[in-house]
Amino acid sequence: MRFPFLLAVVLSSLATSALAEKVTLRLGDVKGDRFISLRESGQLKDLPYDLKLTSFDSGAPVQEALNAGALDVGFTGDLPFLFVYAAGAPVKAVGAWQNNPDSIALLTRPDSGIHSLKDLKGKQIAVNRGGWGHYLLLGLLDRAGLKPSDVTLRFLGPVDGRAALASHAVDAWATWEPYVSSAVVVDQDLLVPQGGGKGILSGYSYALAREEALKDPGKRKAIADLQARLAKAQIWAQHHPEAFAKALSTSLGMPENITQRWIASAQIRPVEFTPKLANSLQQSADFFYKNHVLPKSIDVHQAFDYSLSSQSNQLALGQEAKHE
Repeated sequence: MRFPFLLAVVLSSLATSALAEKVTLRLGDVKGDRFISLRESGQLKDLPYDLKLTSFDSGAPVQEALNAGALDVGFTGDLPFLFVYAAGAPVKAVGAWQNNPDSIALLTRPDSGIHSLKDLKGKQIAVNRGGWGHYLLLGLLDRAGLKPSDVTLRFLGPVDGRAALASHAVDAWATWEPYVSSAVVVDQDLLVPQGGGKGILSGYSYALAREEALKDPGKRKAIADLQARLAKAQIWAQHHPEAFAKALSTSLGMPENITQRWIASAQIRPVEFTPKLANSLQQSADFFYKNHVLPKSIDVHQAFDYSLSSQSNQLALGQEAKHE
């Protein structure tokens, strides 16, 4: 008679132990669009681990939180990674996706007198220090035959950059989505001709993980699983732009016409995570060092861990094959 009771006790103990051992993965995202695609596509259902999200306005705070040990994984653009890596932060890139480089762009007001890249000379321009906007502007100046000293840079985050352009404190502002679409739709700002990132920026964004998390078998498995789910979610978002735009609008409190323009502009897609991405980031590191933005020359090739991306790579390759 005691056997069923003992069995129940053992099963209960095993269940309690399993619950106690469930991994919690602390995730940081920029503006939450990746998390929203995960949620709306159903990829957050039946997770074998707990996922705790913190949302940020830009990539630099994600990096700071990773460096401080407040996150296990961070989703961010490629360039902010250079600075924390150069400073010795214990983080590595473990996965990637790509935005349309032209969705990172230089904006101006209709009354600024900026009608071409040459017109930037003598102007005040807002950029996010060490990020996409900063890199884009340096590349655009080079394209126009201008020097960084030909303009005055104002280092501002995206919210303050938009306010500075609207208040005439600056003449132009280099930013990314969804800030581009919001400024164009709401503020009637203009894209500076030839002021997009194509040919200058790669458009890559990364999943970055703390080395501490990568040494934990449970978290390694969770990170690999999360990357595969993100690739599936991004493919879902490509195939369901209306539903995705509506979800972004509801979750982020943005008008739907802005979120529709955002996802049409960004064209986010999963990419195969291979050493070619490290080569691309190395070019960016060398460019920033040449322009005295990065404090020292660095080799980024050791900052990549390709061992967790096999599932997401298969999904990215399958998606690319459909478009060939």
